[in-house]
Amino acid sequence: MASCQHVVWTCGRTGPRVFDAVILTAVASAIDIPDLIDAGPVSLRPLTRDDRPRVHRWLNDPAVMPFWSGLDRPLSEPESIEWVERFLREGVSLRCLVIETPERPVGFIELSRQPGDRNYGHLAEIDICIGEPSEWERGYGSAALSALLRWLFTDAGIQRAFLQPRVSNKRALHVYEKVGFRREGVLRRADYTDGEYNDAVMMAALRDEWLTEFGDA
Repeated sequence: MASCQHVVWTCGRTGPRVFDAVILTAVASAIDIPDLIDAGPVSLRPLTRDDRPRVHRWLNDPAVMPFWSGLDRPLSEPESIEWVERFLREGVSLRCLVIETPERPVGFIELSRQPGDRNYGHLAEIDICIGEPSEWERGYGSAALSALLRWLFTDAGIQRAFLQPRVSNKRALHVYEKVGFRREGVLRRADYTDGEYNDAVMMAALRDEWLTEFGDA
């Protein structure tokens, strides 16, 4: 695995600030994710193997499952190991960022991009899960997404970030619109959860539009 500088990325009016430290091996080097993204009330960091037990608990929580894989698809221990390992392999285009408050991790963001692809390298697909139901409605998801979008658009060369929530997930739709995603259309029967096909909403944030609206926030 390639070595890279340990960096901290903080967002604000003056843009990103990178602080040099020791040279170390970082699992995020394949797609150049910082070791820490400051998101105000929360921070984002790359997933590690130590996170597997909490991910297993989050994705088997009956309150969380309907918004992720569905109640009919619990995550076994071996599946949770593979779930984590797929993000840690070298050269993959899929990464996971853990959302942390000062007290504890509360969720994660999946990030998929193709940094070396001339046709699709400008795109990033996002999915987010707040795995601690007691931490819902506290603004942590909004803060994490806003900081991630700022980093993607100002430091990672991304032009379009998108996600595909279910039409029925009204709370998620509200959060995504709040942080700058715009509805582009409906993907009919794009989601299959709990034995049913569901429509999804294609939502995207474009670099120039987002920076015009949120660049000084």
